Amino acid sequence: MAPVESYFVGEVDTSAVPAAASADFWAEHVCRNQGNLQFRFADAPTFRGSMSMQGDRDYLLIDVCSDDIVYRRTRKDIRYDDDAGLRLAVPTAGVLDLRQDDRAVRVCPGQAAIVTKTRPADFRQPRDTRARVLSIPAGALPLDSGAGPVVVDLEQGLGPVVAGMVGGLVEQRAALDGYGFAAACRMIVELLGLCLRPTGKASTTLGTVDLAVRDYVRAHATEPELTPASIAHSLGWSLRQIQLALHGTGTTPSRLIRTERLAVSYRLLRHSPADRTIADIAYTSGFRSLSAFGAAFKERYGCAPYAVRRAGFRAGDSG
Repeated sequence: MAPVESYFVGEVDTSAVPAAASADFWAEHVCRNQGNLQFRFADAPTFRGSMSMQGDRDYLLIDVCSDDIVYRRTRKDIRYDDDAGLRLAVPTAGVLDLRQDDRAVRVCPGQAAIVTKTRPADFRQPRDTRARVLSIPAGALPLDSGAGPVVVDLEQGLGPVVAGMVGGLVEQRAALDGYGFAAACRMIVELLGLCLRPTGKASTTLGTVDLAVRDYVRAHATEPELTPASIAHSLGWSLRQIQLALHGTGTTPSRLIRTERLAVSYRLLRHSPADRTIADIAYTSGFRSLSAFGAAFKERYGCAPYAVRRAGFRAGDSG
């Protein structure tokens, strides 16, 4: 659980600097909290924008409004900062245009979009569009590789609950502490996971299996003896039933276990003390082999574990 002292609240407004410096000022602050990006300003000399920020070491929530701007994350940016996290974008006024994996979507109020930072993307925020953007740790949600932005309906089911919680965090940012903020963000991620599950009568039974398996894997991923067969035995379903359920959401039991273990290792690499070895982190995360861990990590995040470790040290030094 995040310590109280790790929670921070802040604000950025280009009115604090001369007009000629506003674009550079904005780019500097956005990169500081969102990682390496490229910027295309509709009119850099007159650009105006403001944002509130709140966050801890795992989650960051911003509420942003600005003139027309395009944010672009390139392959070079991805290699530069090794950020494999996710972003949930929730427009509250105007529209957002997102493109990733050759898929373009327009997101309106009443919707949200989820994108990964592991692949190039464009994010356009037109003038007077207001949006809330939540940074989520890598591996926290089941997203299909190469599927582009995932659009979430915030007007039915659990969607309004997600939207209300995100809005509540923004409105109550000054009254929160680290424990409350982290707990609420974890709950938002859990609800988003449910929103991403397929719906309909045909998928009800398999959907129940899918949810139970994901919960079980999340709770037991760091146990080296966890296998697809042991999951089936513990939950009382056949291995075939579990495979069918997870196939419906684009994964397999083995891949789900590996993804959850990698997410644990990623967090540990970012936040563990300097004297903790990568080998210890790998074994603590449930991997039996250091070489298998390194290969799986690089395949998932596009970089070696030591690169994320080094980035974590830099983030700690800058904080």
